[in-house]
Amino acid sequence: MKYFLLLVTGSLLNFFILFSYPVYAEDELPPDIQAIVERGKLIVAMYHKDSSPFYYVDKKGKLSGVDVELIKGFGKSLGVEVEFDRTATSFNAVVDMVANNEADLAICKLSITFSRSSRVLFTSPYIELHQGLLINRLLLAKQLSGREKEEALPSLTGKIGVIANSSYVGYAERNFGHMQLVEFPSWKSVVHAVTSGEIIAGYRDEAEIKKIIRDEPDSAVKLLTVTLLDAKDPKGIAVSAYSTHLRDLLEFYVNSLDLKLTADKVLYQYTNVISTIRRKTL
Repeated sequence: MKYFLLLVTGSLLNFFILFSYPVYAEDELPPDIQAIVERGKLIVAMYHKDSSPFYYVDKKGKLSGVDVELIKGFGKSLGVEVEFDRTATSFNAVVDMVANNEADLAICKLSITFSRSSRVLFTSPYIELHQGLLINRLLLAKQLSGREKEEALPSLTGKIGVIANSSYVGYAERNFGHMQLVEFPSWKSVVHAVTSGEIIAGYRDEAEIKKIIRDEPDSAVKLLTVTLLDAKDPKGIAVSAYSTHLRDLLEFYVNSLDLKLTADKVLYQYTNVISTIRRKTL
């Protein structure tokens, strides 16, 4: 008798699960996807300042980069055009655009954080970076007191710079709360402040940190780059809290490309990454 009741209960449970989800006709798309297809355009929010090689305007005036190609490929697969809206003047403002339904999605190397995830949905990370520090060597030397650099970093004192209204404001408050936090309008101004000795360190993801030395190798004389291997910075694509099908479809699309992105792969194998995206896009 108990087995019979369990069997009946299980059957009823399966019935309710089956009919608790919307069922679409064979030629009907979920509402969040259908709206984009009917419009014929995917609206993408992106931070207004360039961050090569993820998103930037090239010498020909064309918007390029890994993030750009990823979403162009997704739009192509959907059969719609892609429109990039770069009016957001902060990374948090990019998230606001999605939360307020002013854009279908946002991609610009956005950090997946608790506060942002409480307002929008994120795909699984399409690249998982580490956090990093750009340090003024002269100011660091004054704090070593005979110690190795690795020993001095946890007790680093002075001013640490981040981009205002970015995820690194929260990261700095949590991981470097003993230092004086200074917010700057751009990463370029952070780098300048570190180089000039106005602050001892700049704090951002490893890709941006490594790019400084890659592009300006002579700066290694004044600047030290540090990758924090125990501090991750996952980057995802943001969609509205109600766009679950769009999130799932984006995730399926990115996974199908099997890019296995890393900071070094993007910085030093950029052409191969772009070619792979274009080749594997339907």
